[in-house]
Amino acid sequence: MNETYVCIVGNVVDHPVRRVTRSNTPFVTFRLASTVRRQDPAGSGEYVDAGTTFVNVTAFRTLGINVDASIRKGDPVVVHGRLRVNQWVSGERSGTSVDIDALTIGHDLSRGRSTFVRGGRVASYDDHDRLADPAVQEVRELVEASVSGDGLDGAGGENAGLGAEAHSAA
Repeated sequence: MNETYVCIVGNVVDHPVRRVTRSNTPFVTFRLASTVRRQDPAGSGEYVDAGTTFVNVTAFRTLGINVDASIRKGDPVVVHGRLRVNQWVSGERSGTSVDIDALTIGHDLSRGRSTFVRGGRVASYDDHDRLADPAVQEVRELVEASVSGDGLDGAGGENAGLGAEAHSAA
């Protein structure tokens, strides 16, 4: 099966939301707005907005944890990942959503500065030799708190209201 990969530049529309799948895989979701700017065709030479595209971005595992720690509402970012276009129906309403399963995300450095801080790996929460690493401990606490229903994911610990895709996407 062929997959379509895209790279999109835009601004984060809302604060990233962290969650975990039923198998305790951490992930983060946020919306991204990308607005095309073009020179005014009337010849004034000024730039005008030509239209905005909104996409839902999902980042799993270490990428998701790092996005949660690094990205905020309003930040200019570059996202590279797999494109999914979904048709949906809910009662009388129907529509289309555009989603990106992110492979990489970073700040758009043409619009500002950023500082890189190397993080720990989070592939296995049960790796006892790595638990001394503060980054691994923090991720483990986040996952355990979310599963126990401490409200970190805003969905009662079992991520009520998440679609089946989110639970099985790992």
